[in-house]
Amino acid sequence: MAGNPLELLRRVLFTGIQTTRAQSASNQFAGRTTLNSGDTTVTVSSSVVTSDSIILHGMEANTSQSSGFAAPIDVMSIVDGSHFTFGQADGVAVVRETNIMWQILHTN
Repeated sequence: MAGNPLELLRRVLFTGIQTTRAQSASNQFAGRTTLNSGDTTVTVSSSVVTSDSIILHGMEANTSQSSGFAAPIDVMSIVDGSHFTFGQADGVAVVRETNIMWQILHTN
């Protein structure tokens, strides 16, 4: 007997959590990358990204309470069918290694 999926479509809304498989391949649509200490940007290769893609992302960084807040991470550029680039919004290199979790959504 098959189990129930965690996400269920109820008209226009999901009930439950959304799940995805992040694979390491040229056509991946979700994953995790690292912006290394001292770098200003990191490039993510994916053949499924387009100029009208929505790229959801969140960051994870180890920091002490007294060090203040990190600058936001933005999508700096997108090259259709090839790659996109993350970087700090202020253009300054990060002082700590920062993990970025991301997912590509298509608008059409």
